[in-house]
Amino acid sequence: MFEKFKQKAEAINAEVHFFNSKAEALEFIKDFIKQNTSKAISKEVVWCDSIFLEGIDKDALQKELPQIEFNIDLNSASSAKIGINQVDFGIAETGSLVEIAEIIFKRLCSILPEIHIAILPIKKILPDIESVMKQVDIKKIPYMTIISGPSRTADIERVLTIGVHGPERVIILCVDDF
Repeated sequence: MFEKFKQKAEAINAEVHFFNSKAEALEFIKDFIKQNTSKAISKEVVWCDSIFLEGIDKDALQKELPQIEFNIDLNSASSAKIGINQVDFGIAETGSLVEIAEIIFKRLCSILPEIHIAILPIKKILPDIESVMKQVDIKKIPYMTIISGPSRTADIERVLTIGVHGPERVIILCVDDF
């Protein structure tokens, strides 16, 4: 299932990485933040709380990377360069992500920053949208978003523009152990 998901996601310009453990994924995230932000500019990264963060010392992480903000609001999300959150499902058929947001902060992390890092448990990659819909109670979901690669739009002359209505880059971290 992962290989098909990866192939389809990369076809729509998402970047897909596989990690055997949460620790490996965390190291990737830390290195990515160090390479793509400046310690001089605080709060360039908004990171929505999730199961992935359980057991991680967030205070120590913020000391190491002062660019990270865990207390998210509209202002912090709209000024952030990188948004990190855990998504709920991956759809192998299309390479899309499914984000169910009970709280607005999760959505803010994925739609406002120019780079969206999506953490996806490998066991949550399903074959198609029908399989996803069997897993959720649609009547109890405030927001469900399907994310298919970076934001893109085209005008009437078919000039494609990336990142106008959302992130310019979508980086999907498929993690096996949680």
